[in-house]
Amino acid sequence: MSQEVEIEFKNMLTEKEYQQLNNSLFASSKSFTQTNYYFDTPSEALKQAGMGLRLRKLKDKNECTLKVPTDNPHSYLELTDNLTDEQMKDSLENLSIPSASEAAKYLRSKDIDPTALDFIGDITTIRKEVNLQDTQLLVLDESQFQDGIVDYELEMEVSDISNSEELFNSLLREHGITHRPSKKKVARMIAYKQDISQG
Repeated sequence: MSQEVEIEFKNMLTEKEYQQLNNSLFASSKSFTQTNYYFDTPSEALKQAGMGLRLRKLKDKNECTLKVPTDNPHSYLELTDNLTDEQMKDSLENLSIPSASEAAKYLRSKDIDPTALDFIGDITTIRKEVNLQDTQLLVLDESQFQDGIVDYELEMEVSDISNSEELFNSLLREHGITHRPSKKKVARMIAYKQDISQG
């Protein structure tokens, strides 16, 4: 189990901007793939509380993470547990998370049942990472949503928020990237689904 405060700055990219960064800042970085499965309660209690619950499948591990908002709009408290392949399979099939996980304990403390969840959808992301400094991780994402939708995003994860937003914005300007603050992936997925259903 891990518990940490994640501080990040995010910006949407065009495909051209993505390729530009991929060929410059991330040229020597190897990509890896991860699939996130997102959940909420039938009454959307997590969405209303600004929380996000996901199961993540990587090549060599599985995770259950609950993101809880903090007072800072750029940071979240992350409660993460590693899951076995069997736990991952069980969670996906039964729409529940392990009762002993930190996420489940937190949800129960907020009177939210972690065993009665709705599956929202899944996103597969091809990711590259590069360290700018010891305290700054730059992340380049190509995310593949359902219905063939693809989007591109740049993130900077930091351990110290001081001057970090200024540094991120300076990086965008340096590479001629338009400032487009991005929403969480799960929020984008829901918006894409709504656009399709209305179109």
